Amino acid sequence: MAQRNSGPVGHLRPTDILTLAASFGLLAGLVEGAGLFFLQKGPWAGETINIFFVPRRILYVSPLADLVLFVAIAFLTFCICRLIRLRSPDLPLLFMVIFLLVFDWLSLVLDRVIEPVVIVVLSAGVSAALARGCWKHTAQIVRAASRSLPALGIAVVLLIFGMQIRSERAEQGGAASLPGAPHGAPNVLIVVMDTVRADHVSALGYPRATTPNLDRLASQGVLFENAFSTSSWTLPAHASLLTGRYPFEHGAELEEYDGRYPTLAQEFETRGYRTGAFSANTFYFTPQNGFGRGFHHFEGLFSSLTDVLIRPFYGRQMVSLYEETSFSDLPGRRTAAQINLDFLHWLRHGGTHPFFAVLNYFDAHAPYLPPDPFRSRFAARPDPGGILNYVADRESLDRPDDVRDERDAYDGAIAFEDDQIGRLLSSLRDLQLSHNTIVVVLSDHGEFFGEHGLFMHRNALFLEGIRVPLLILWPGHVPARVRVLTPVSIASLPATFMQMLPRQGQTEFPGPSLAALWSGEAPEADSPFLLSELVSRSPSASGGAAARMESLLSSRWHFLLTRGEQPQLFDWRADPREQRDLAQSKEGRQVTARMLGCINDHLSLIRRPDCGLSAIQSAGLTESFTSAEPAP
Repeated sequence: MAQRNSGPVGHLRPTDILTLAASFGLLAGLVEGAGLFFLQKGPWAGETINIFFVPRRILYVSPLADLVLFVAIAFLTFCICRLIRLRSPDLPLLFMVIFLLVFDWLSLVLDRVIEPVVIVVLSAGVSAALARGCWKHTAQIVRAASRSLPALGIAVVLLIFGMQIRSERAEQGGAASLPGAPHGAPNVLIVVMDTVRADHVSALGYPRATTPNLDRLASQGVLFENAFSTSSWTLPAHASLLTGRYPFEHGAELEEYDGRYPTLAQEFETRGYRTGAFSANTFYFTPQNGFGRGFHHFEGLFSSLTDVLIRPFYGRQMVSLYEETSFSDLPGRRTAAQINLDFLHWLRHGGTHPFFAVLNYFDAHAPYLPPDPFRSRFAARPDPGGILNYVADRESLDRPDDVRDERDAYDGAIAFEDDQIGRLLSSLRDLQLSHNTIVVVLSDHGEFFGEHGLFMHRNALFLEGIRVPLLILWPGHVPARVRVLTPVSIASLPATFMQMLPRQGQTEFPGPSLAALWSGEAPEADSPFLLSELVSRSPSASGGAAARMESLLSSRWHFLLTRGEQPQLFDWRADPREQRDLAQSKEGRQVTARMLGCINDHLSLIRRPDCGLSAIQSAGLTESFTSAEPAP
């Protein structure tokens, strides 16, 4: 027997359902897109918003996604009502489209202050009241939706074409306004192997053959055996790489880079270069985090259909549910192979200007799930990896077998990226560009696999988190088969480029340049300390406040200071795993006192010789700092 309702008999036709759902979907999406874009920074940015950054195109992507979703759910609701022989589907249909809209909007503004389940219950209550109040006016609501639908559709179409035209004109205009580049200006290509620690690179002594291509390239250029990042996570490290500044200077420690210093992209633009960035790390190396300045073309977000679909509100919810119950890859993650294809496409469709490009490979970042055959190349059992995952809040491991498997998959991911570097450079040779292209391969930070009780990164400044590979190649200009033992910072790369280019004299990047090290012009005694910094909001921090960690590294000593805790000191040459804290030894107390004084004056530390090796030598600790043995 059909269910009876006390309200009016249902009269919605398929066209009415389509009109109602489409208008509600477009309206919800237009507001949602504006909210996601304008609220993704600042005090209102809750987890729903700030897990996935969005470009301006979200303003039309959200209404299109909600249009499809609302229509699909409305017709599904109608079919269910027919299946259970419900006399009138009007009320369930009204409730469903209103709920989808209300839940969307409430989540945008309440996500930071209310638990998701509470928002669901609140949305359901509000939607039920609104639906029952509107039920007797369904015909009028459908007519209003029919009148508003063309205007909503036109607004979305204008957004699509307006933004597309704006984007194309901006890129074309930037390229057209470039000055002439100096004669013989080389191309510059930076490949960032995100999250690759130095001691898992076979070119640096790792027993597994993870990087046969980098091994070969090391024989053609300069390999820095002891390169260190300025932090143990992506945002501050990339800011240092592009500005030559330390985190306390550029300020990108927890929030986006604010542009206070010029970047390499801006400098190369003034020198007549086409500039492009191709990022697989769509969490932090994005224009939304301040890295778009100076790049004519920045490809990262919305580079695939999957990535487009996970950026609107309901796509984010599906990702959250999926990741919490799955050991599969991050939806929309782009592989190094795809980054190469995008870069080469951009390269082939360019003009006559030299190029400056930054490629970010993300395959070695958790979850470690490289494509076959690399995933199982070093594996003790089939299909390792996929457990450690920030998005799914799986940030530690208990079983030794799981640690082994994650490490095996991580090594496979490094091998995959190395394979793609080989393919990339082969493509440059085919395009006859390799002879005049400076190639830099490096990482932004390392990774922990249980050392010091830690996993992944952004949690400490021990060597595993900050020691990274660094290789510079420029045939005929940079010497081959040179291995530099002196500790260096990735913050020195901008000044190094400026010294290598035809037109010199640029002073915005403070240096020091690394070129003097492969030419033998920089004595060890003049090397400054290397600074690494980490600011994190962790549960262990008092009251949820930011915890500041700092690291100073010399040719022998590694000094670690977490504000509010006792400092640590390690002889990293003799103790590369940093198991023996020497801060309280007789010699260690002297070194600790000196370094503590230096770290309290950052500018003296990195811009003057007051706190370099020569200062330590003058303080009577010469013998402690003259070790030149390579790191184990």
